Amino acid sequence: MARTTAKNTNRAEVAQTKIDRLVEKVDEGYGKVLIEQLTQRLDLAATEFSKEIEDLVERLNENTATQEELLGRIKGGAILSSEDQPVPRESDKEITEWEKRLTRIEESAQ
Repeated sequence: MARTTAKNTNRAEVAQTKIDRLVEKVDEGYGKVLIEQLTQRLDLAATEFSKEIEDLVERLNENTATQEELLGRIKGGAILSSEDQPVPRESDKEITEWEKRLTRIEESAQ
């Protein structure tokens, strides 16, 4: 982590040097305000970018864990493929009642 902080500090110094060179051409009255505003905006942009990357990595890790879990369940046979799954149908009680009605209708028709 210290290495990352050192890199960030170095990058900030390089950016500050480049900004200073560009601002030298601007009037003294606006130079300081301009540099402060640019620095604030760059810090904000870097912070937001860092947060977005952290969120993306977190979601990626969550998705990877979910995929690994599902793959393990598939390999273990806990999850059936759509072809192997039984066809959903009404409960046996409802089918039995329906069959009873059909039987009564057939008997009354004879």
